[in-house]
Amino acid sequence: MPDVDALPAAVFQLDADDRVIEANGWFRRWIGVDPVGRVLDELLVVVPDFLDDTNTVLMASVADPERVLIVVREPQDQGSVVTGIEASDRYASGKRLRRLHGLADRTQTRLQLIMDASIAFATATTEEGLSQVLAITAAQAYQAEESAVALFGEDGVLRRTAGTNPFQDLTPESLVSAAPVQLRQVVKVSGEADAERLSPLVASAMRHAGVDAFIAAPLHLDGTAAGVFACFFRHPRVFDDEATPLAEALAGQAAQKLAAVRLQRRLEHAAMHDETTDLPNRRSLEELGALTDLSHASVIFIDLDGFKAVNDRLGHEVGDEVLREVGRRLQANLREGDVVARYGGDEFVVVCTAEAGAAVEIAERLRRAVEAAYEFLPESLPIGASMGIAHPNGPSDAGSVDQLIRRADQAMYLAKARGGNQVASAG
Repeated sequence: MPDVDALPAAVFQLDADDRVIEANGWFRRWIGVDPVGRVLDELLVVVPDFLDDTNTVLMASVADPERVLIVVREPQDQGSVVTGIEASDRYASGKRLRRLHGLADRTQTRLQLIMDASIAFATATTEEGLSQVLAITAAQAYQAEESAVALFGEDGVLRRTAGTNPFQDLTPESLVSAAPVQLRQVVKVSGEADAERLSPLVASAMRHAGVDAFIAAPLHLDGTAAGVFACFFRHPRVFDDEATPLAEALAGQAAQKLAAVRLQRRLEHAAMHDETTDLPNRRSLEELGALTDLSHASVIFIDLDGFKAVNDRLGHEVGDEVLREVGRRLQANLREGDVVARYGGDEFVVVCTAEAGAAVEIAERLRRAVEAAYEFLPESLPIGASMGIAHPNGPSDAGSVDQLIRRADQAMYLAKARGGNQVASAG
């Protein structure tokens, strides 16, 4: 093709079998081998174009896929003539554009997931419900096969609260979750090499569990680790630039809702419990009376003897410690299902499922526990307890805890009048 050898473009002729018959010098130099006698698909392969143009095709070098021509093919004499110009820069730009378009689509999808998650988080009223929403949302956002959420309990132990952890049968629950909690940032692991750099133990767990990649993000409340969520992939996965911001957004939303759930739980607890002893309070007793069948219950009203002298001589801080210790002793000496509450001041109320005789035995056991020595009190300031017991007199009495408390209170005053630190029963 001497007439086209000087052109700064590829020109070559194909026979009916797509085998190169002739080629100009520019194409020979561009392709790097003698193309004559070679089938076209041994030299060039069609690659996607970001422009919708049916008249041209992008074809990349088989030897170097980043080198691309934009070609036009015209039928001619039981074959065809192909002309092409250099388009490597255009192809590279198109790839970047496609990546950006794909990222934009994924970002839009993920933003919608975050909005949906925000709505779902708003409906959660428990830590378990919140964890379930987070586990499902995270798995959807990353298209993960498995996801898990773990939260720190009041005892400081990290426990899984939703989802599944493929590592749990092989390693401690904290294997994956400890890393982001300690690092205070999102952890992404793609492949065995990444895992080895993080921890050989993690790499071993991934191999045994058939996990190819995972991403984990910590949840923080006021700078303190509150938990973690993780997504696991059983197929090769490379995380894009949006993976970390998405994890941080989900973790941030979940942490905010977790703070609200825990605050609500504390408020509800405070409303029903005494601040000093953390025992159920008077309001809690009222709720108990409304929800419990009291027909076979007994109420023991307890008033401490000697408490005023402790307050007067040693101060209210020591008095509060006495109240806390009394509360602990009462709880330790009750049966499962029995309830002790601080009624007010130095008064406590016990509601127990016991007939008259058994209730007296329970009260005596409680009285002995209360009168035992207190290490932080001098022997000159003993503590005792005057107790009154009341049982339902009939159907009209059985439904009202208030009536039983009033009658037990009256019996307690009888015990006081008899010298205190003893038990009396209502008539």
